[in-house]
Amino acid sequence: MFLRRKRTSEQKDEDLVERLRDGHQASLGVLWDRYAHLLFGVGMKYLRNVEESRDTVMELFTDLPELLRKHRVERFRPWVHTVMRNRCLMRLRGRGREASAPPADVADEDVKGEALLREASLERLERAITALKDEQRTCITLFHLKGLTYAEVATRTGFSLEEVRSHLQNGRRNLRLMLNDDADRN
Repeated sequence: MFLRRKRTSEQKDEDLVERLRDGHQASLGVLWDRYAHLLFGVGMKYLRNVEESRDTVMELFTDLPELLRKHRVERFRPWVHTVMRNRCLMRLRGRGREASAPPADVADEDVKGEALLREASLERLERAITALKDEQRTCITLFHLKGLTYAEVATRTGFSLEEVRSHLQNGRRNLRLMLNDDADRN
């Protein structure tokens, strides 16, 4: 499946990204060899489903050349990790909606219960993000959900890099507090 292979090239990720942007498809294979296993692990962590995790990794690598043309990526590994996580979260949202109206032949209460818990968790997270101050919410959304770099967030928002870091740090802390408070009440 997604076994870790020996490093197939000594090229830096940034060089491979540039070559892939220029249409050199062999670079995609090298990036696959380096990161497919890692991204599959991210998929399993969030989706807990082998087929769905595998499909998400495949879709990500299929879309990778286009994504790299659209986004300026300073550090590939954290960027691709964020993109994978976001795709998993999108699948979970979709899965939660599907699970809220399960087909009649689904009798496994555990599966339904897990889907409802996931949907509730995502709803809690969305509520918590909405409750953040505007600056924190904007920075959290652009950095964690859109996968932008600190510099890209600064450019989009007009904040300095230091302000972006501060808004992200404070936003993360506030999210943790809100989510922990919410969990304690339930």
